[in-house]
Amino acid sequence: MVKHLHSVLTLVLGFFSVAASAQAPATVTKPDDGYYRIVNARHRTDGKQYVYVTGKIAAQPNATKAEATTLPGTVIHLKTENNGKNPNWLDVTKLRSQGVDVINGYLNPAIDKVEKALKDKLNEKFGSFGGFAYGLFNTSVIGQWDLKMHLKPVTTDGRTAYYAFATVPSMQPICDFWHTYRLAAGNALNSYPNLKSALEANNPDKVWDEVLKLALAKIESSPYAGTDIANVVKRYINADRINQGQTYYLMSGALKKIDNGRAYNPSDLTNTSHNEYEGTLPKFDFVNNNNTDTYFGPELPVTGDAAMWILEKVDDTNYFGVKPSTNMRGRDGKYYTTLYVDFPFQIKGDVKAYTIEGVEAKNADGYYFAKVKKLAQQGDVVPAQTAVVLECNSTNPADNQLLPTGDETPETSNNRLCGTFFGEAINGLTVKDGTGAERNVTRDNIRAFNINTADSRNPIGFYKLNNTVTTIPGNKAFLVLTNAEAQAKGFVLEFEDGGTTGIETIENSKHSTEDGVYYDLQGRRVENPTRGVYIVNGKKVVIK
Repeated sequence: MVKHLHSVLTLVLGFFSVAASAQAPATVTKPDDGYYRIVNARHRTDGKQYVYVTGKIAAQPNATKAEATTLPGTVIHLKTENNGKNPNWLDVTKLRSQGVDVINGYLNPAIDKVEKALKDKLNEKFGSFGGFAYGLFNTSVIGQWDLKMHLKPVTTDGRTAYYAFATVPSMQPICDFWHTYRLAAGNALNSYPNLKSALEANNPDKVWDEVLKLALAKIESSPYAGTDIANVVKRYINADRINQGQTYYLMSGALKKIDNGRAYNPSDLTNTSHNEYEGTLPKFDFVNNNNTDTYFGPELPVTGDAAMWILEKVDDTNYFGVKPSTNMRGRDGKYYTTLYVDFPFQIKGDVKAYTIEGVEAKNADGYYFAKVKKLAQQGDVVPAQTAVVLECNSTNPADNQLLPTGDETPETSNNRLCGTFFGEAINGLTVKDGTGAERNVTRDNIRAFNINTADSRNPIGFYKLNNTVTTIPGNKAFLVLTNAEAQAKGFVLEFEDGGTTGIETIENSKHSTEDGVYYDLQGRRVENPTRGVYIVNGKKVVIK
């Protein structure tokens, strides 16, 4: 339901809203604001029912429950409020995942932009009468439309689910407004003769046809051109399935129009035209609430629970966790990974989170170090949009649970780690670290989290990418270096207590040292060592 909303609602549902058709209580109980996974109610044998956001305008209901456990793109921050006019509906006021809030980041600003453009155009065409004309239009037309996204609770197999729906505005108020004030409008629509003709004819369907043509042109010239959702919208427009005044419901799967040459007869579907549900692919689509189509019949009833969505709260049972690679095991026995997510999270498992506050010059053993600072441990909260290194005792996500909590308000820090929410091409990428500084990423200055397998000691750290790598994955942390720092190909993790993740127990150092000679962790010889951590004969020694 909701998160093709990431893309879907921006292009389509953002223009809609009105009624749903299924039994619901007289008064809706609002779900708690918080973090959810959104699950299609139609059971699939492959389990692909979880909405998964994979880009700013890309999402599909195609993740399994097991996959969703470790995918940040399945975690969606949802806020609703009771609708002021219909007690059976909820208005969606926040729908955010992976850094994008569909409602407040796309839908509401788009509506504000359209209204401002309309007001400016009326002032331009009507002069001093423009403000008055806009006020009338705002009351008589915009005020008659419901441009919000709604949820309506329904029950399927004893489970509470929701319709997610919105309605294409009716064009009749525009026709009525035009006929009342067209003399004052003069030649305001001369650049759109077909639209003006449709208004003159008081034909709301023709007005909508012209609006769709303008919308298609707008889509083709927008960043959405060629995307999956843009193609869905275009297909609906070209098939005459997006119509003014109708409500559209988000669904998983597809609707097939079966044309048997005869009008719909529910008692004889074999020989008459009808709609059929097609659920082969777990993908977003829409159906409408039109019950007046006498040739193919209604759409929504055919889809059943495929147009219903279950809100699964992210909690200790339906948890989010991390799964470090078994290859990323330090000589301390811990497993390490990185994470960069939009939401703040409380560490529930036995996990520690670290930031990187800088890098150091080469030491006597020939290693460069990344200075690690402990940020949080079990029970603590990691702020939103904070790129971190995570230390885990296990590779099992159930042991490494991170509970989303609070709002997505980042905190400034000295953290040098950066991240992106989605996989990005390296060249041309610009990111920010914890200080807020913008950093332009290149192949030469990026260092990714890995193990240096070429080194028999296998120190874990941040290393230069292979020449064949052209993209970086989403939701992972990486370093972006200055020109001077980029002279080093890699940086081993160095913790505040002087420990590292790969070289504590090595017997032979990379460069031989004299027996009994002490070196600090920067490789400098120490004549009179005091309390601290030193390297002696290639081993780490702690003097207390």
